[in-house]
Amino acid sequence: MSTPRFSIVIPTRQRHQTLASAIESVLFQSFPDFEVIVQDNCSGPETWEVVKRYRDTRVKYHRAEHVLPMNLNWEAGLNSARGQFVFFLGDDDALMPDGLVLASDILLRAPLEVLAWEKYTYWWDDALEPSLRGRLFVHCTNGFRMLDSHELLESYYSWKVGIGALPSIYSGFVSRALVDRVRGRTGGLYFAAGSPDVFSGIANLFLSTQTGFFERGLSLCGNSGFSTGCSHFFRSRGAGRREIYYLDEGKTVGQLLHPSLVPTVNLEMNLADAQLRAKEILFPDDARYKVDYGSMIHAMAQAINRDPDSYDETLADIRAAAQRFSVDLDVVPIPPKASITPAPLQGLLGIPEGRPTLAVNAPEAGVRTAAQAARLAASVLPVLTIQ
Repeated sequence: MSTPRFSIVIPTRQRHQTLASAIESVLFQSFPDFEVIVQDNCSGPETWEVVKRYRDTRVKYHRAEHVLPMNLNWEAGLNSARGQFVFFLGDDDALMPDGLVLASDILLRAPLEVLAWEKYTYWWDDALEPSLRGRLFVHCTNGFRMLDSHELLESYYSWKVGIGALPSIYSGFVSRALVDRVRGRTGGLYFAAGSPDVFSGIANLFLSTQTGFFERGLSLCGNSGFSTGCSHFFRSRGAGRREIYYLDEGKTVGQLLHPSLVPTVNLEMNLADAQLRAKEILFPDDARYKVDYGSMIHAMAQAINRDPDSYDETLADIRAAAQRFSVDLDVVPIPPKASITPAPLQGLLGIPEGRPTLAVNAPEAGVRTAAQAARLAASVLPVLTIQ
């Protein structure tokens, strides 16, 4: 069998409601040299019922015999992938219609081991945050930059850039050679610890020299009511989803987080967990990369109104973390609790960085899935040709 140019791995568990959209967004590509690996983490029969609709030899289905921790299910999907470059697509996400064409054109011209991009965002009708339901956010920039991987990693560990800056396998194509180097460093696992997407981004930076970063989104992040990430982002609304995740992992919050941290569902604390575990495994003695607890606490404070209904819980986490890590809260500005319910966004938004972003009321255009949202986004973006 010939080696495909791209492997698209879709890890899934009990999300047949959105899985069809993810698969369709890949099969919609005009670039033909790919395979799709649906890595089913022991779901019910509904998942196979979705997959078997697609009579395309490029679609492969693998099912775990028992429920695996998320990182091991992702590892199983990676083990099945044969492509020169690998990308993990969330089962409520979508590839952009021109995603593989643009990726192939860039990778033919640039000697990259990892090509990352800034995703567009679509909020499914059942998203946890009501004000965002049915909204599609499309930024309108197309710049491309070559970044020093180690400088970017230092910026991430000092909290100068956020998770969106990481070239994870969840937001970029990663070469087989880089995957193998990470596995050689960890003793065999690419997703060795912590959140698999965050760990992969850190590992990709540490074991590469340059990262290609494309502002044009080659995929779209679909946030459905099943999203584990959103259940931490909007902690007051995500308790049910988090409980399912803990059950699948077979661990409590305290068992999942690094023992040096405050046991909490707070997103920033969970990101610090991945930082700690990646450092212990990949670069324990490298002084360039160390977890900056003061900056972590500042980040927690800045995001305290991300979910105003959990303001008091987040404030308690901030105080507990400050006590544990000897951080003076007098120098940490903590905003008061927001009292205004956010209104749904629509139209051209003013962004502090000056980047134009379009907020689209997707249901008004008849759009109800991430695959449809990706095609709608493509219809308002300029057609690109990589020179």
